[in-house]
Amino acid sequence: MNEYVVTLDGKKKEIKVVNESTVRIGDIEKEVIISKVNNYLYLLKIANKTYEITTQKLNEEKFRLGVDGHLFETVVRTRLKENASEVIKNKSNEPHITKIVGPMPGLVLKIFKGVGEHVEENEPIVVLEAMKMENEIRSPKSGVIKEVLLKHGSTVEKDAVILTIE
Repeated sequence: MNEYVVTLDGKKKEIKVVNESTVRIGDIEKEVIISKVNNYLYLLKIANKTYEITTQKLNEEKFRLGVDGHLFETVVRTRLKENASEVIKNKSNEPHITKIVGPMPGLVLKIFKGVGEHVEENEPIVVLEAMKMENEIRSPKSGVIKEVLLKHGSTVEKDAVILTIE
């Protein structure tokens, strides 16, 4: 059984090709007869109704269909590709956490921001003392402080997380 997910106007439908003459759309099973007229034109018979369908492949998964004179653009993916697409989409929607770490062993002299505060890219966020010198650590991105793991006066080891920005 071949399983597909078809997206049309932002709505997704699961289509399963049960066999040569049976298709299941969601929970509804239909007997179908499809005839290929040429590389772009098909006749699709469902029950006693026949549809003339023209096709144009726009890319690997996007198609333009003409059904009895009405044009549609649709995305057709296998169930596996759809699942992979959802994982990628969800991953890109996850907030990206940036860890600010000590570049060398030292002492935390100052932390400029607290949890929940907004920080701009390149804004000073921490001052470390190392080898009798003060080193200012600046934010690599704009965001919100999510965690502050050390405080004023704490010692920090090289690569130890001081705070996180989302």
